[in-house]
Amino acid sequence: MKLRMRTLRIGDAEFRWTAELCNYVDGTDCYRCVRIRIWGGGKNGQVLRVDLVSTSDAGPWGHCTNGAYPTPGAVRKVVDHALAIGWDPATVGGRFLLTETAELEIPGFEVTDRLQIMQHLTG
Repeated sequence: MKLRMRTLRIGDAEFRWTAELCNYVDGTDCYRCVRIRIWGGGKNGQVLRVDLVSTSDAGPWGHCTNGAYPTPGAVRKVVDHALAIGWDPATVGGRFLLTETAELEIPGFEVTDRLQIMQHLTG
């Protein structure tokens, strides 16, 4: 499935973002996750990345199907937080990664490192 590029405007700044749905399996439990990537300095600017795991109630077939998806307001909170802790979207190349230590509150989600750890373990 092709990712949809969305636009978020904050003041005079324009940010582009995508959200990729995925699942995290821990033993017999499955969790719905969303990997968000945000660009604010053009296609060569430093990408901001955050992985979110849903804390919403389970859907009809478990937590993987609860339908949770970040709103533009949630993405704005991510951008505001990242800018406050040092993300410079104009930096050329690289990525700025928000981890579980980020003091970021998004209703229905928690910041997670589980996807990054899982990706590292599976190669």
